[in-house]
Amino acid sequence: MFRFRVPAPARVFVRGPTKVPALLLALVLPLAPALSAANEPKGTMGVALDDELEMALEAIERGDRYGLDRALARFEGTRHGKQVIPYLEVQWLLDRVGEAPSAVAARLREHPDIPLMPRLKRRYLDHLADTEAWGEYRLVFDRAPEINPGVRRQCAYWQAELVLDGTLSEEQSDAALAVWERGRSQPEACDPAFDWLDANGYLDESAYRARVRAAVEASQDGLARYLVRQGPTGLAAYRDRWQSLRDRPAAAVPALIEAEGDAEEITQGLLWLAKREPARAREWVARAASQELIDAEQAGSVSRLAALKAAYLYQPQGHKWLTEVPLAARDEEVWTWTVRSALRHLDWSRVKTSIDAMPDELTERREWRYWRAVADDHLGQSTAARTVWRELATTPDYHGFLAADRLGIAYPLPADQGEPPTPSDEAVATLANNPWLSLAFALHRLDRPEDARRLFNHEIDGLDDDVLPALAYLADQADWPDRASVVIARMDKLHDPAWYATRFALPHRALVEAQAERQGVPAEWIYSIMRRESLFMRDIGSGAGAQGLMQLMPATARWINRQAALGVSPRQLADPGTNVALGTAYIGHMAERFDGQYPLATAAYNAGPGRIQGWLPEVPLPGDVWVDTILFDETRAYAQAVLAGMVTYRWRLTGEPRRLGELLSVVTPGDDRE
Repeated sequence: MFRFRVPAPARVFVRGPTKVPALLLALVLPLAPALSAANEPKGTMGVALDDELEMALEAIERGDRYGLDRALARFEGTRHGKQVIPYLEVQWLLDRVGEAPSAVAARLREHPDIPLMPRLKRRYLDHLADTEAWGEYRLVFDRAPEINPGVRRQCAYWQAELVLDGTLSEEQSDAALAVWERGRSQPEACDPAFDWLDANGYLDESAYRARVRAAVEASQDGLARYLVRQGPTGLAAYRDRWQSLRDRPAAAVPALIEAEGDAEEITQGLLWLAKREPARAREWVARAASQELIDAEQAGSVSRLAALKAAYLYQPQGHKWLTEVPLAARDEEVWTWTVRSALRHLDWSRVKTSIDAMPDELTERREWRYWRAVADDHLGQSTAARTVWRELATTPDYHGFLAADRLGIAYPLPADQGEPPTPSDEAVATLANNPWLSLAFALHRLDRPEDARRLFNHEIDGLDDDVLPALAYLADQADWPDRASVVIARMDKLHDPAWYATRFALPHRALVEAQAERQGVPAEWIYSIMRRESLFMRDIGSGAGAQGLMQLMPATARWINRQAALGVSPRQLADPGTNVALGTAYIGHMAERFDGQYPLATAAYNAGPGRIQGWLPEVPLPGDVWVDTILFDETRAYAQAVLAGMVTYRWRLTGEPRRLGELLSVVTPGDDRE
């Protein structure tokens, strides 16, 4: 196994003791005995009631109504009982909507502003739709709290309208038609509304053509076949023409142009051709435009895509083509890839002129200021370059670190990793008297992260800015790094030295350092990936299915468990020990595969190793150039954040930062890895 050289820390920095307000201690630290309202510390949620809260939640999970009622009685008369009791009642009802619909309806009427009410409303609407209680459905749908219903519940609402009133309004009809015309199958709940549209003449030939086209564009050929069977005669030829344009654009587009076909079909066919053969697309779009078969806007959209595709493939002609895109068709993607294309080929004159041609709001971004200075330096204007780098180097981020490396100066990291400013008793008291925030902290202490975050997020938007520093400090003291980071971002203090140690927290330190030693990878790499992947939220999952602190896909977890012979249960990805062990082993595997090159291995962790092979250069390329020309925006930003995070986490772990330049070795061609 490849092993990084991990130097012994120069010193292990532990943040020292500070004076903490008594009210803050009372808010963040649990107390064992239960306190009555009379002797409860002023300004606290009543952390003394943690035991009762935990017993109540456990009673809910057991389905023990008697146990819940006993726990609820303990909250009567406490400072925040008026919030805790409704919260627990809603928790009880969430999984019992069908058993107690009248109680659910009452709670929705009486407490619409409780943070969990949107969840309860969605579940109640589903129950009402299942039982076809359409009158109540419409009433509840229109009543607070406001929710994003999604397509299924929206369609059920239209069904309620049809059952109760027999018709849809013009606005509702147009909205339902827009759903029907989508290129994918829709929920069964939409069928009554769709049937009504059909019966009332909305699903005419034009509507069918729009949906067939959408289905073909979405590669939903099964839906397209269904629509041909259901729709008016002649639809099959229309579908076949669109499928031919999609599947064989090199043959279909010229034929359509020769036949002087429809402008929309020609344009879409050219766009498909541009994705496959950008040079041929440019040839045929010029011909279609000269024959006035498509307008300037349509031609510009094709020219834009063809030029971008060439740039995405790192083809040398990509830069020239991008400069030829009509001004009206240029967007941020065109402007930035005009620079990236020149940068990929180390054409410093074009890098400079391309950045200068950008709109001002793009030119002033740190990334482009850095690269324009690099271009100046290569073009013999080192004084101007160093002036810009000195300005950039005052901020401890990716391009700030790169600028400092160019100058050979120290990074602007704080000399002291001590605590952030201690808030006043008054600010803490204001927060402690917020019942929902206090409950959020209690749930965090009880390891109920999802609801804790939900309540926290519900309240933060309504807080005055002057109490936010106290809230960030409080979250830090409570070992809640994800919420502390959220508040710091809201404060716009991301690069404030006083908050830097809080932003780059060190949870699970013993675990991380043990796995780093076992797999031979730097602990700062693990921490930086973990922070970027989950912000240390062990219970979260992505839409794609990734889970846990290091956001592992279950299939990847099973594979690396076998490959590295870890002997852990990959099903337990919410467990920090399991997740970090598997994630660190996978990092080590990526490092071995990419010869210990941090940029490549980091990008592979995000985008997959197969894609990285396709992004390797044809000639050796500086590491910073390779990172800033990564094809995917997400992966490029990910690599920048993780690499910069490695600098900061080395500082957090040892008191001394690692130089970013050490992480950015020259990236060699793919053939060199065969």
